[in-house]
Amino acid sequence: MKDHEEIKTAIRERLRRAFPSDTVDVTDGYQENIHVMVVSRQFDTLKEREKQEFLWNLIDDAGLEESEKQLISLILPVSPEELRQ
Repeated sequence: MKDHEEIKTAIRERLRRAFPSDTVDVTDGYQENIHVMVVSRQFDTLKEREKQEFLWNLIDDAGLEESEKQLISLILPVSPEELRQ
């Protein structure tokens, strides 16, 4: 199993490839958990479930073990439009 920083780096690098100029924030959450937030126009037309699935599919492609992915306790995909509401 990778250490905590390696897991966050793997997530960040995979998301950065999909969102090269958008906000990608991978931070420590409560205890050993990891929080992921992405702010992108790519989410403008997607429903919440679609946004979640989109990010999870990318994370599934990050080369992490299931136990490593289970450390993610929050995934927040946000459209810039949602921030204005």
